[in-house]
Amino acid sequence: MGKNCRVCAHPQRHLVELGLVHRLPVRILAARFDIPKTCVFRHRRLHMSPQLIAAIAMAQRPSVVDLEQLQRSESEGLIGSLVSQRARLQMLSEMAFEAGEVSAGVAVERAITGSLELTSRLLGMIIQRHDVRTMNILISADYLQLRGAIIGALRPFPEAARAVGAALAQLETKAATDIAERKTPLLLEASPC
Repeated sequence: MGKNCRVCAHPQRHLVELGLVHRLPVRILAARFDIPKTCVFRHRRLHMSPQLIAAIAMAQRPSVVDLEQLQRSESEGLIGSLVSQRARLQMLSEMAFEAGEVSAGVAVERAITGSLELTSRLLGMIIQRHDVRTMNILISADYLQLRGAIIGALRPFPEAARAVGAALAQLETKAATDIAERKTPLLLEASPC
């Protein structure tokens, strides 16, 4: 292996190679193991023979637990980066306000707010819910009152009352069928990344 290969010299080389064999994104591997992306690409191209790739693939497939652990460690790293970024932004904000640069200070404060929002989303502190409700007007109290008033007004006209009653009954039957056939709405829940 090459003397100057950062992956070959890395103490966790086996994990980098395992990630490459199982097609984890190079940018994630590079960030996770603090190696430049170009070094990871070069190592895969020059130092990983087809025999090595096959041996790694057959020896160990990452389990769901391994992938969850990788996701957890990546999340921790991301949150740590956000916390340190927020500390730097706080210093910049104070410097801007001390220098009398109010507009720059306000812009930095907006960036801090954005960082806080992203962090709270990652930690699951902000949850978006969408509530969709369907109400059929034919079963509302207002409709029933209107229906009673129409039927009452048509009593002196028996033929018209029968025609309107039949039309309303047809609408109500269709609405009842639709309600009975309607399935429970699908509720989608998602945990933040």
